[in-house]
Order: sequence, then C-alpha cells, then structure tokens
Amino acid sequence: MATALTRFRHARMYLTFRCNSRCGYCNVWQDPVFDGHQELTSDGLRRCLDELAELGVTYLDITGGEPSLHRELVTAVRHARDLGMTVELTTNAIRFAPLAAEIVPLVDTLNISLDTLSAERYHRIRGTDTLDRTLALVEGLRADGADNLKLICVVTDQNVAELDSIVAHAQRHRVAVYLAPMFSYFAAQSDVRPPGAVRTLKLAAVNGRDGTAAVAEAPARVPSSLLLRRVAEQRYTPYTVVNLAFLHHLRTLDPATVTACGANSRILTIGPDGRVMLPCYHEWDASLAWERPYRELVRDPGLIRVRDEEVGHRPGCRSCAVFPYLGLPMSHRLTTPFLLQAFSRELDRLKPYAASLTPERRTRLLERSDELLAEVERASAPLRPGEHLDELYRFEVVDGLVRTGLAEEPVAPEELLADHVHDDCWRVQRTPHRIVRLLYAEILPALAAEGPDTAALATDVLDVHLDCWRILLALLPGGGAPETGARQRLAHWCARAGAVLRGRGAASALALLASLSTLPAVDIASWGSPRGHAEEPLAVKLLRSLTSPGRRAELAPLFSAEFVPALIGEPLPTTAPAAGPVPTPEDARAGRGLDRFVASLRHADTDTLRTALRRWKAAADPVTAADIERRLLLAELGAGAL
Repeated sequence: MATALTRFRHARMYLTFRCNSRCGYCNVWQDPVFDGHQELTSDGLRRCLDELAELGVTYLDITGGEPSLHRELVTAVRHARDLGMTVELTTNAIRFAPLAAEIVPLVDTLNISLDTLSAERYHRIRGTDTLDRTLALVEGLRADGADNLKLICVVTDQNVAELDSIVAHAQRHRVAVYLAPMFSYFAAQSDVRPPGAVRTLKLAAVNGRDGTAAVAEAPARVPSSLLLRRVAEQRYTPYTVVNLAFLHHLRTLDPATVTACGANSRILTIGPDGRVMLPCYHEWDASLAWERPYRELVRDPGLIRVRDEEVGHRPGCRSCAVFPYLGLPMSHRLTTPFLLQAFSRELDRLKPYAASLTPERRTRLLERSDELLAEVERASAPLRPGEHLDELYRFEVVDGLVRTGLAEEPVAPEELLADHVHDDCWRVQRTPHRIVRLLYAEILPALAAEGPDTAALATDVLDVHLDCWRILLALLPGGGAPETGARQRLAHWCARAGAVLRGRGAASALALLASLSTLPAVDIASWGSPRGHAEEPLAVKLLRSLTSPGRRAELAPLFSAEFVPALIGEPLPTTAPAAGPVPTPEDARAGRGLDRFVASLRHADTDTLRTALRRWKAAADPVTAADIERRLLLAELGAGAL
C-alpha cells in the first residue's frame, strides 16, 4: 500500500442500500431516496478499494443496508484483505449463513445485530421473524471456532430489562457483546410514512427525537440516566464491551455546541455506486459522483466546504449519537473523551481477569472506578483540542516557550514533535495509557504463562489498573499529586509479581511500572530493571514530574547510565546542531537534519510552529515514527544527539 498522502485511514462503505429487515428506527427500506441505486460490480469494487488504499485507508467498515444482499460481498472482503486492510463487517444475519464459511476467516470483526432474545420483541423491533437465524448463526460460527464475532446490542427502554439475559447469552457462547445505549424508538415499525416526512423521521430515530413531532425541530432526547447507568454497570462484566466515552457523549450531549465528527474528514463515506456521500449517510443530501479518483475527490472544494462548514454544525449533527463517526475523532483530540476511550480499551483487555470476581468485589471495583472516572473528567476538563485537524492538542508560544494544556511547565519542541510524529493520541507521552498499556501488553501475558498459581495476581490487576491511573493522572495540571495509597498498593502488587517474573523478559516492564510506586529500589533490583526497555527514556522523563528528588536518586541505579543525569536533575548537556540550512519538515521526518529543524523551532512564534507541525504531520510515515520519537526523547533528556 502506498504511503498515505491524506488523513484518511478509515472508510465506511455502504455496500448496498437494500435491506431485508424492516426496523422501525430505520427508513432505508421506506424512503425512495434509497431506492434504485446502482451497485458496484466486482471490477468496480476492486478499483474502488485500490483507490482507497492509495488514499491511505487501512480500516474498512462494510455496512449497508444489509451487505449480504450484494452478490459481490465476498469479492469486496477478499480484495480488501489482499490490500492489507483491517475489515469490519456488520450483518443482520438473515441471509449471511451461506456466505459465512468464505467471509468469516477474512474479516477481523463480524458484527451481528442482536437487540433481544424474545421472538415477539425481535419482530416488533426489526419487522421480521428471523431471530432463530441470528441465534443459529452465532452458535454455528462459535462451534466452528470463530473468535472474531461481536454482538451489537442497541440498548433502549424497550430492551433494558432484558440486558442481563443478553449478556448471559453472550457469556454462554463466549462472544463479546457491545452495549450501545441509544434513543427511544419513535413509533411502531408498521407505520410506513410518506416520502419527505420519512427522511426527517429517520434522522429523528438516530438523533433521539420523538417521532410524533420529528418533522418539526424538536429538541434531542437523550437516554435516561437509568439506562446509561445500567449499561455502565456492565463494564467489569466478562464478554461485554462498554465504551465509557460514548456514555460520556450521551450524558453531556448539548445541541447548542458543535459535534466533533469524523465524517469525510477522517472517515470517507462511500455509497453503493462509489460516490462520496455528504455530509454522511445519516444526513445525506449531497454527494460527489465517483468520476475522479478519491485522491482528487477528497480535495474537492465542495467536500472541503461541507467538511468545514456543515459536518458537526447541522442541527442533526449537534444531537447525533452515531458512534462510528464520533469515536474515531476522539483518538485525534486529546480531551476527556479520549482518556475515557483509552480507559475503556484497557478494560476490554483486562476484562478476562474479571471472570472470578465475586459480586461484592465487582461492586467495589465499580465504586472505585466511578470515583476515578469522575477524577479523570475533572483533571482533563481544561484540555482543549488543537485548532487544526492535524493538531492533537492546543499549544501556543508564550514568551518564547511552548505552552500546552498537558503540563503546567512549558514543553520542549522535541515533545511536541514526538507526540505528533504519530497519527493519533495513543502514544502521546503524558497520557496515562502510554504506561498503563504495559499491564496487558507485556506483564499479564508473562504472568499467565507461569501457570494457574498466578490467577490471584491476574485478578488483582483490576485494582492495580485503577491505581496506575490515579498515579499517572498527576501528569495533568488538574490531576493533583500522585496518591500515596495508590502508590503503596501498586508497590505491594509489583513485589508479588516480581517474585514470579524474576529474570523473565517482562520483569523489565514490571520494574518500570514499579518505579512509579513506593517499592524500594533494592527490592526492584532483586528481580528486574527497566534498563533496555523501549519505554525507559519516557519513564525517566515522567519520573521527573511524578517523584521527589530523593526517590529519583534512589531509583537512579536501576536505569541506564546515560539517563542518570536527567533523572537526578544534573544540568543536561547541550549539543549545537550542525551548521547548514534549516531542513523542511519533510526532510526532518526522513532523518535529514532533524537537529537543525528542532533548533529552528526553539524561537518560532505560534503561527510558524503551527505551520511547521502541520507539514510535519503531513509527512507521516508510520514505519519510522517510533524511531523518530525515541531520537527526539533522547535529545530532550540530553542522553543522545539527534
């Protein structure tokens, strides 16, 4: 695949508008605007996907209508897979079974809609009597060993009382179920509405308006606090997926404010004939015909105008809760929703260790995490998104120093560039997730490999997860000082885990985590050291903000000699950049004159810095991003020349 020239990494392909369900909250089967659309042939689909790959798309979300009604669905999935794309597919399961053997091994995630286990309620919601097909499909695929299934349950007032049964069904079949709170359905599904009114009513269903008054501009109606709480209570339940950022969005939804949406800014929306749908499928009233390559269409003045002036600004957008469009921008804006999304992702990875929790223990975890999440929202409230789509957070130059909302003190240009060498916020240096991910990425797999005797350690990691967030929230200006109790609890757990992992490769990651606790350095040294770990330089940098000089001096022998001066606070050595002209951002990212480029930004004003950073981002190369970030971090610490 070609190096991306745009910010598009995701595409949402509405393969067909045809559907064999008759859902009361959807009008794709009722509104004539969706009728009679040409659909791409096998050759057209291949060309469409080739152009998306050239654009930089690596994630393809195939939806509809019902995708299994398209005769070339297998072609589309197979070609996307051949291009190296991650593929997600959503189906209602009515006609999917005959295609399953070919398609399921090719997709990364197969979403299967399941809102109820009651045949009567299923008919009321979806207008068909095919619940048995959905249940049989899930059971059959699991029996064949498919482990890429996910149930999608839209939780409403109609089925919230059935939530425990749906979760139990998912657990029996060992399939994750995504619990998505949504607005109340607006009327009986049998009420087929006339053209024109239907289009407005369809938006009413998505945006939560009461159907009887939806033709008028009724205010958005959000789910009840009870419904949101019932979903949130499932966040420690095995085989559930609860996105806390989505709950936050619903809880704080304000139609008076602009919605951060990724439609046609980060997610390209493709119609059945290859057109680009504007502004998105749910507010679609314009499009760009696929008469030019997508790399030209995404630069079309009409698309740019809609993207900049309408997406997120329309009344329907401001009360929207269609999370596929809203979730992705959260990864590119370092604000409260991103932190909540990161916490949710970690919970999904740690949730298998919740299987043995007693009800009392789960209740205690919910109480502790409720307190922590309130603290996350409070500490991150001052964070502001960047002023441009490619800026992960807001920054400005004040008195020659780079100020951000991420730290009380100014940050070095190296940090700004290191954060933005990556496409999104997941590797920003001052986010708790950056260090906490070591729990599920390295430490827990190593503990699990040691056998069943480590089960208690693994279960206790759910408390450790909360403690790590408590400690690392102190990195944010509003996060307060690291909590002593959390550091002591982390020390106790690390000591137990260290006794198991002594001499193992993961002991390095554990030692890095333990350095944030109160565990004596001599105890850490008895089973491991962070020396040589990929995150060692970042740990040194963070410890300068999180720990006292005395603690850093105690820890210094654990770290590589080159980092000791930075850790104990000695003056950092400075190296003058080599003489020569200032390199362009593109040259600097390619490794040519990076030192001179950084030096040129030390006295730049805000506008110059912003322009340079946008060009720096535009030259993105994910293959070299981690290496460039490390070089910048080493230079910032004075531990190595650029």
